[in-house]
Amino acid sequence: MQPDLLLTRRRLTLRYGLFASALLLVFALGVYGQVSRARWELQRREVEQLASAAASHLSLLHHESDELRARGQHPHAPVPLITAFATTEIHQNHQRIHWFDDQMRPIIAIGEFRPDGVTMPPPSARRRSQWLPLRNGLAFWRPVLTRQSGGGAPQLQGYVSVALASASADAELGRLRSGLAIGGLLAAAVAFAGSQWMVAASLRPIRRQIERLIRFTADASHELRHPLTAVRALIGGLRHSGPLQACPPVVPEKLALIDQAATRMGVLLDDLLLLTRSDRAIDDRSAMRPFPLEDLLDDLVALHHEQAVALGLTLRCEIHDNATVVGHPERLRRLLENLLANALRFSPPGGTVSLGLAVRRSRVELWVDDQGPGIPEAQRRQVFERFWQADPSRSEAEHHGLGLSIAQAIAQAHRGRLLALQAPGGGARLLLELPAAG
Repeated sequence: MQPDLLLTRRRLTLRYGLFASALLLVFALGVYGQVSRARWELQRREVEQLASAAASHLSLLHHESDELRARGQHPHAPVPLITAFATTEIHQNHQRIHWFDDQMRPIIAIGEFRPDGVTMPPPSARRRSQWLPLRNGLAFWRPVLTRQSGGGAPQLQGYVSVALASASADAELGRLRSGLAIGGLLAAAVAFAGSQWMVAASLRPIRRQIERLIRFTADASHELRHPLTAVRALIGGLRHSGPLQACPPVVPEKLALIDQAATRMGVLLDDLLLLTRSDRAIDDRSAMRPFPLEDLLDDLVALHHEQAVALGLTLRCEIHDNATVVGHPERLRRLLENLLANALRFSPPGGTVSLGLAVRRSRVELWVDDQGPGIPEAQRRQVFERFWQADPSRSEAEHHGLGLSIAQAIAQAHRGRLLALQAPGGGARLLLELPAAG
């Protein structure tokens, strides 16, 4: 059926698009992870290089600060040192270098960066190099040791603390995230468009085969009606002719059986024609018009009341809301007649068959409940398949398994759906959902 093929196309397009989007997401995450890791390693090397350079100047700073303190002056950083570590205002704003002597007394500090976190380890851990956590950058603590000329143990000269801001790296990574997000969205859109094109191209041969099968079914059903009508006409003429009265009793009985078989075949051909017309006109909404459903329900109850009484059943109608839908009145009548006939057939004598109508937000719900054996949950989707019967060995001869298939096709042609559920009082509920008229 065309609706199933359209739904298949949408599902395949969605799955292919999601698969391509997932691949793009994994690729983007991989790229971002590699760039972020490389940027982090670059910052670490930069901090280590600054720490090494700062450690090489510690002896000079220590000597000058001792001389200045001896003369009663405040120590300051010499111009060559400022030139080496803070050549630009950007460097000064993004780094902070602090020198200490071996007694943890501050010697001098340069740089305008204000670290957000701890830049000095606890006393028990100051004799080893280590990274310190910062919320706005990286910090490195390094003790400065000097080797004795006689080959003795290294002597502690002081300490160096280097902090580097991560604002520029964070900004670069933010731009990278934005670029990947925008590029990912564009690539996902292209992936979905490409998936739709590929799925449409793949399903085009299948669609042509289905259309040919639909045309064949319609043509065959139409052509078979002519000889079938002729057979029934001949049987009717023979049954009312004089020579037939002189035949043995077995001849009229055989003719009656032939007439019954021809009648059943005629009903089957009509159902097949209706299905093929529904398949062909699935998107044809030109003949649809708004009409109230409550009038249709009242007509059906009045029409089938005598049949229900003859079967020992009670036919009840529950209209909770007035509802108007856009559709083909005669096709929806056929749909409801099929549902009602199914409920009357399976309800036991003394039972009740209920029709209901209600509006739920923008959807119209119409249901038919019976008190029969119900439909097992595993078979609730299969009941709408063509020629499907729960127990073919026990099925009645006049039912060929197309009634609910026709009902489902009509529901789909009206942008609705038909569901098989369990009735509140036991039995089966066939629920029709249609969009309400705007």
